[in-house]
Amino acid sequence: MFEIRGCDTAGVVTLKRSSLAAALKKAKELVEDGCWDVQVVDPGGQVYTSFEEQAA
Repeated sequence: MFEIRGCDTAGVVTLKRSSLAAALKKAKELVEDGCWDVQVVDPGGQVYTSFEEQAA
């Protein structure tokens, strides 16, 4: 399971997706919606923070 984490005006947002592609897509959507410090963490602990280009 891939975890998407970020912050918005209400606090911390944490979501989960079953694939990297879906997680990167959701992370990009969060940034477009105004969230900040968005990152995707894969099951092995690798952190993705530059998903804008990958999910395009």
